[in-house]
Amino acid sequence: MTKLTTLGWLVAILCCAGLTIFAPSFADDKSPLAPAAPAAAEDARPLESIRGRIVWWGEALKRRHGIVSDADAMKSLIALETPAGELIPLVKDARGRGFSIDPRLHKFDYELLVRRFPGVAAAQVVRVYTFHDGKKYEFDYWCDICAIPMYELKDCECCQGEIRFRERLMGPNGPGAERNPGEAR
Repeated sequence: MTKLTTLGWLVAILCCAGLTIFAPSFADDKSPLAPAAPAAAEDARPLESIRGRIVWWGEALKRRHGIVSDADAMKSLIALETPAGELIPLVKDARGRGFSIDPRLHKFDYELLVRRFPGVAAAQVVRVYTFHDGKKYEFDYWCDICAIPMYELKDCECCQGEIRFRERLMGPNGPGAERNPGEAR
């Protein structure tokens, strides 16, 4: 057992020595194995406001360009289609995921406050605004019991109860009165 322990220590020392010797070559930014630079803090990235309608990427490609995707890909990616015809894929994260879950969200005109990243076509949704009768509303889902907003249609993360679709009229000082209070999912 003493030989195995000694052998184990020898292997550990050699591994550490190897990392020390080769580590500088991995840190060289010209090396293809160099790690990517860490992303800046989210709030340091500039925000951009874009308008349009939510569409399925595959369906929009077929409708606009005749490109037919595999059946399983037709409704796998969400995009914002701008009035100018640009398709901007949306990151499927805490804010973007809701667009693929609730089909009602494909009926509205939106203004999305997004974060864009260099070299990436997709946009990360930060805030969602809808428009009705020329008025702008901030959109989310709301739990009346826990009084917390959520960003996708599901049971409340806290009480597991029902949540509802909520739109609050945007005024000069931020969101105010709700458009259709009490409209349950």
